[in-house]
Amino acid sequence: MGLYLVESFQKANIFAKLAFMFLLIAEILGWIAFTTTDWGRMFTFGGDYVGYGLWRICTNLICETNDGWLLEWYGVVQAFAIIGFVTLNLGFFLVILFMFVATCKCNSDLSFWNAINCFAGAICWLISIIIFGIKFDDKYDQGYGKTVSYSYILAIIALALMIASGIVLLLTNRGGGAVSSK
Repeated sequence: MGLYLVESFQKANIFAKLAFMFLLIAEILGWIAFTTTDWGRMFTFGGDYVGYGLWRICTNLICETNDGWLLEWYGVVQAFAIIGFVTLNLGFFLVILFMFVATCKCNSDLSFWNAINCFAGAICWLISIIIFGIKFDDKYDQGYGKTVSYSYILAIIALALMIASGIVLLLTNRGGGAVSSK
């Protein structure tokens, strides 16, 4: 099985390999961004901070869930982040099918629709990132300082990699599919 996977990866054209690598990295970064509690930080008077994630708010001592808040904008951020996250996972799954499953190799339709999936997911991530960046800056300053944090930055990088993957998948389509001409 392992030999088959290595052989399939080696036979794939450069665009398919790039799409796989971009989506693999975006997948890892997207999982971290989606699940951690540090999209934003608000610093307190004592030098501690409160970390605001998509699903929890954490201090040094306690974490509380923030799903079901009355803040409409936070629900919108969560909803678009969910859609972006699901499309990222779907895109990675489809590129695995495209490269490693015999019946899906060189399928230009799969490559094209996966590119569309990546672009749609990137738009959803972008909406959640923009709304969080704007609204977090407006609503949570109590004079001590606040900033976006590592999870937010990882979401931005995952967004960029999803866009790059979509472009590369379209180029894979033009390049003759997943298998190189060697």
